[in-house]
Amino acid sequence: MKDQIDVSVRRSPKYSVFMGIGAVLGIAIAGILAIFVDPADMPMGYTVAKGMGLMLLVLGIGGLFLGGLVALILDWRGRKKSKEYRVDAQIDMVDDPKEIARRRIAEAHGEDPDAGADEGTVASADTNAAPAADADAQPAADDEGDAGTGRDSAPGSTV
Repeated sequence: MKDQIDVSVRRSPKYSVFMGIGAVLGIAIAGILAIFVDPADMPMGYTVAKGMGLMLLVLGIGGLFLGGLVALILDWRGRKKSKEYRVDAQIDMVDDPKEIARRRIAEAHGEDPDAGADEGTVASADTNAAPAADADAQPAADDEGDAGTGRDSAPGSTV
């Protein structure tokens, strides 16, 4: 069935990229600030490494948060600027994927997808059906020599 539906097209940011960039910028700012810290100004019991670790943690998480916030703001602005379009859509009311594929192939070839629905399913079932394996089938004479070698060969194989 052919139908028309309304779709909304907009740009949206990748949150993980924005949050990752924010965290990297926070870590870079912590590194820059660590350069300007005088070890003599540190409180008793703290080293420059401990102070830098604390700054890395705080500014890294802060940058992660701010990157996510920027992505949310850009996403909100993108929703306001979204454009509406009316497009043709093909809605398949059939749940069987083989039937959907058969219909789409028939449409691609310019045929009526409903014309040969009964004949097409019967013919495809006959041509694609695998031969039934006989449970009582005996191994071929050349396979008897492989008994006990640890190799399992499929019926009809030449290995």
